[in-house]
Amino acid sequence: MPKSKKPRTSKTSTKKQGQISKKKGKFDDNSQTKEIISLDTVNTETNIGDFLIVAGSYERILYGIKSHWINSGEEGFDNDNPTLKLEPIFIFPAHIGCIKTVSVGGKFLASGSTDEVIKLYNLKNRKELGSLLQHEGSITTLQFFDKSHMFSGSDDGTICIWRTKDWECLKILKGHKGRINSLAIHPSGKIALSVSADKTLRLWNLLRGQKASVNKLGREGEIVLWNLSGDQYAILMAREIEIYNTSDAQIVQKLHIGNSRFLCMQYYTHKHLGDLLIVGSEDKTIRVYDVKNGHCFVTLLGHKNRIKDLSIIQSIPPNSSDPFPLLSSISSDGIINIWNLNKVLPQDYKEGDNTVFDSPLISFDTKSRLTCVVLSQI
Repeated sequence: MPKSKKPRTSKTSTKKQGQISKKKGKFDDNSQTKEIISLDTVNTETNIGDFLIVAGSYERILYGIKSHWINSGEEGFDNDNPTLKLEPIFIFPAHIGCIKTVSVGGKFLASGSTDEVIKLYNLKNRKELGSLLQHEGSITTLQFFDKSHMFSGSDDGTICIWRTKDWECLKILKGHKGRINSLAIHPSGKIALSVSADKTLRLWNLLRGQKASVNKLGREGEIVLWNLSGDQYAILMAREIEIYNTSDAQIVQKLHIGNSRFLCMQYYTHKHLGDLLIVGSEDKTIRVYDVKNGHCFVTLLGHKNRIKDLSIIQSIPPNSSDPFPLLSSISSDGIINIWNLNKVLPQDYKEGDNTVFDSPLISFDTKSRLTCVVLSQI
C-alpha cells in the first residue's frame, strides 16, 4: 500500500483534497456527529454470531438490519435447525442520489452515490462521520482492505486510495478512459484489478501506486473478483463470465447464460467442492457454478425481479462450534433473502445434477428498489 506521502493539494479546494467534510469546502473535526439510528425501539444488545445487513436503494435510502440467531428460550428456537430474526436498526435517506455501492471495513461503513459523494459512518457507535469529496462523477464501487485502506472508483475514470486512520487520499490512480465499473484488491494487498467502460482490464501495482499492465477485453467488464487464494480472478461481461489463472492470465473457464444477463457474482470456497462462483442474473435466478468444470449444479429461486447484488458471511449460531456460510441476495423487488449455504450446497454431485431451492432461510421486504448489499459482523 502507498505510505505516508501526501498528494499535493490546494488548501482552498476540498473537492481536490479529498477531505472528510461535513460541508463542502470545510473540514470540521469538532462538529457534533449525526446519529444514524432512526428506529427508537431497537434492541442494541449483540451476541456472538449476530451480523449486520446493509443495503442501498434507488430511493436513496440506506437500510441497516440486525441479524440475530434465535437462542434457547426464544420463540422459534430449534437446536437442529437454527434460524434468524431480522430487526431494522436504521433506515434513512443517506444521499440525494441513487446509492450505487456500500462497503464495510472494521467499524467503518461507506456508501457511494450518483451524487458524487462518499458518506462515512462509524458502526460501533452508529454515528455519521461526514463525507469524502474527491470524485467528479457517480461513485460506482467501494472496497476496504484490511481495515486500514479504502478504494473508491467513479464515473470520472479514477480510483482513489484512502487511509482510514485520517481519511487522507494517498493516491489517485488514473489511466482508464471511461467509467470505473469494478475493482478488486488481491488478498496480498500488493496488486489490484479494475474494469471500465473503456473495455480494458488494468492491473495496478499498489506498492508503487501505478499501472502495471493493460489488457483489451473487447467487451465491457462489469465486475472483477479474485478468489480467496488469489490464484484466479473472474470478469463478468453481461452474458459471459471469464475465469483466468493469475500466474499466466490464461482463460481457464467460461460461463454462459444464453438470453439473460449476469448482473452480480461472488466467489465461495467449499471445503469439498473447491472454488464455486455464485451468480445472480436478470432472469430472477441465482446459479451456483463449479469453477473447475463450469457446471451449474444448484439454482436458487425466491425473487420476483432481477438479482442486483450478493454478499457472503460466516456466522456461528448458538450451540454450534462451526460457522454457517450465509448468502444474502437482493433484488429490484425490494426483498433481502438469506440462504444457508450448508443447506443448499451438496457435499458432492454428479455431472448433470441441478438442484433447485426456492425457500431461503429468512426474508425481509424493504419495499424499495435495492441496488447493493454487504454483510458484516457486528
